Amino acid sequence: MNYTVEDIAKITNAHVIGDESLIIKNIAFDSRIIYSTKNMAFIAINTPKNSGEKFIEAAIDRGINVIISEHQYPQFENITWIIVENSVEFLQKLAKYHFENSHLKSIGITGSNGKTILKEWLYQCLWNEFPTVKSPKSFNSQIGLPLSLLQINDSHELGIFEVGISKPDEMEKLENIFHPQIGLLTHIGNRSPCEFQIGRRID
Repeated sequence: MNYTVEDIAKITNAHVIGDESLIIKNIAFDSRIIYSTKNMAFIAINTPKNSGEKFIEAAIDRGINVIISEHQYPQFENITWIIVENSVEFLQKLAKYHFENSHLKSIGITGSNGKTILKEWLYQCLWNEFPTVKSPKSFNSQIGLPLSLLQINDSHELGIFEVGISKPDEMEKLENIFHPQIGLLTHIGNRSPCEFQIGRRID
């Protein structure tokens, strides 16, 4: 990533309050693991179970000065806000744009289990031949896959990414974000609501 705040707002139809010229190269989603704040934004991800906006103050305390959030909190001064309608959809829009504007050969891995092992094995086989980016850990969800794709930079020639679902209809959303040149299907277990979605998309 290497976008200005203004670029990100235009890509995602977001609203900016503050300095549009700031450069963003990384997006943090967990205030506990922010170690460097240079060119870093914090995204407050809201889900049905939790709100990342509870951790905005912690991110600002660590030195973050760009916050991506569904709401502005004016009590925090000298902060640039990227205000979005839905934090997860924002992340997906940005990741889709970033992936589609890269020049990357890509491999997508899906299945009920074995995704991470296969990804790591392929990475060990290929990283010495091609500058390679991969999903960190088991980042393969509606949030994890976009965060993985945003790691792509101009030096990468190959990307290996996991794609995972936990509910019906999630694969359509991920397919819209990420359409790899090569798709690999690992073992399909007995998660009947998900099998049809995976199998239909891989075919």
